[in-house]
Amino acid sequence: MNTDISNAPAMYFWGTPNNYAVKPSPSCDLKNMPAFSIFRRPISNKYPYQVVNLIDVFNYIISDYAKDHTREYRGIKIDKYRRQFKADKFDYCTFSGIFSIRADKAIIQHSGYICLDFDHLKDVEATFRQLKEDQYFDTLLLFRSPSGDGLKWVISFTDSYFRYGNDGESLGEYQERFFISLYNYIFNHYDVEVDKHCRNLSRACFLPHDPDAFLNPSLL
Repeated sequence: MNTDISNAPAMYFWGTPNNYAVKPSPSCDLKNMPAFSIFRRPISNKYPYQVVNLIDVFNYIISDYAKDHTREYRGIKIDKYRRQFKADKFDYCTFSGIFSIRADKAIIQHSGYICLDFDHLKDVEATFRQLKEDQYFDTLLLFRSPSGDGLKWVISFTDSYFRYGNDGESLGEYQERFFISLYNYIFNHYDVEVDKHCRNLSRACFLPHDPDAFLNPSLL
């Protein structure tokens, strides 16, 4: 595994930066972009494949790489088969950082990101628009879940950490406190609940096909 974030590689098993649909601009500082781990399916594989960034993952999601699996998954009606299919067929990442193995204690470097998971939304597209334009948090990456009835919302909390973190507190430790405030904020403003497991550092996020995913233009 390459853990040198100064030269974080793209995911060469499915494409290269030269083939990306959305390419970073010449002024984009890729070397200093926060990085995190990506894992090959199935979910039982706990060892990361590579170190990637949000531009890599965005291009993965909008590409056709997971298109067939996403379509097939959404056609499965029996819950136990759906859970098994998702666990077996989708690659995943740990947005909160780089890990030697997928476990909270095995974090090598925190990205400063947290990915919030919204399941079984009444109106996915309405919530998508609201989160995208949230007045307090800059949406870095936003995409529909493998099921199609939920969302994955990636934001940064480094500014909050530097303002409100306690002396000697790590980003990972602060994430626990930040999540509680964020959970309450989301519920009060949008009347939707966040999956409480999102507070975990090594929380796995499955990567589906979503051609209409959003990536903040400032990252490019």
